[in-house]
Amino acid sequence: MTRTLTVALALSLTACGTVPTTPSGADSDLRNYDQTIYEQTSLADEALFDRLGGYEVIERFVNDGVDNVLADERINHLFEGVDEENLRFQLTEQICDLSGGPCIYSGLSMEESHFGLDITEAEFNALVEDFQLAMRDNDIPYGLENQVIALLAPMKPAIIRR
Repeated sequence: MTRTLTVALALSLTACGTVPTTPSGADSDLRNYDQTIYEQTSLADEALFDRLGGYEVIERFVNDGVDNVLADERINHLFEGVDEENLRFQLTEQICDLSGGPCIYSGLSMEESHFGLDITEAEFNALVEDFQLAMRDNDIPYGLENQVIALLAPMKPAIIRR
């Protein structure tokens, strides 16, 4: 029991150190973000994309997540004037790509798409909460929900600017 706890703690601490960096002034490429510890050590033969239920399920929880964000008074001001249809498409493609699906994310880098927004950690966390609720509303199991969040977590430094 103690050994298992120690290994789990070591793995979680290692995960904290895998946030990718880019040289000063360089654009990041979404596909260069490090894999999560889960993806590095997973024994699952099936991609997260498939375990989630495929593109349609991802699209459904992304659409609900965007609806939650647009209704969330803590952060909806950040999305004023944003092409809502494109936002839904890009987020779906991004999660599809990161989770091992057949999609290739072709949107802007995280730095480019969030430039000048001065997003705070509280605002970032609010968005994560909105998407967690969307996944729960779409019956995504808690373990898979955490894996989706873990895929997106390395992007946090590129998004938060203050």
